[in-house]
Amino acid sequence: MSAQPTTTRAIAYVSRAVAGLTNEDLDRLLVDARAHNKVQGVTGVLLYDGSRFFQYLEGSPQSVERIYSRIVSSYMHTGLEVLFDNQVPDAYFSQWHMGCSMTTGSVLQQLSTRMWTREAKGLQVDAQPDVPPVIHELVEFWNQAHATPNAR
Repeated sequence: MSAQPTTTRAIAYVSRAVAGLTNEDLDRLLVDARAHNKVQGVTGVLLYDGSRFFQYLEGSPQSVERIYSRIVSSYMHTGLEVLFDNQVPDAYFSQWHMGCSMTTGSVLQQLSTRMWTREAKGLQVDAQPDVPPVIHELVEFWNQAHATPNAR
């Protein structure tokens, strides 16, 4: 009997931080998120520009759904907008149960306005899930940001 291929689901979203969110609040959020993500086997990154969040998370479909349900109900942000919710061929942040980096608003704006889904999905011929180029840009950004002292 052969093993079933592992399906990896990824979600990317942007949201607005509630007014008055402190560094201590952000630290508590990260400790809590890392603990829950580790238990669920979910990995990803969180970018924060002082007023907005961008998050990309990945894992088994069931685990991502559990974590995403917690995210939706969080009081630390509002205006959550899903940019991407689909299957991906690989986990791109497998070493990070929840990496976090402070960034500029321009980076968040760039990531949130990029094309996360294909306009013509019917044109896909291969069986591999479509990976938007912006995911590779996010990985590149993360690798550069992680090499600096701003990564948490």
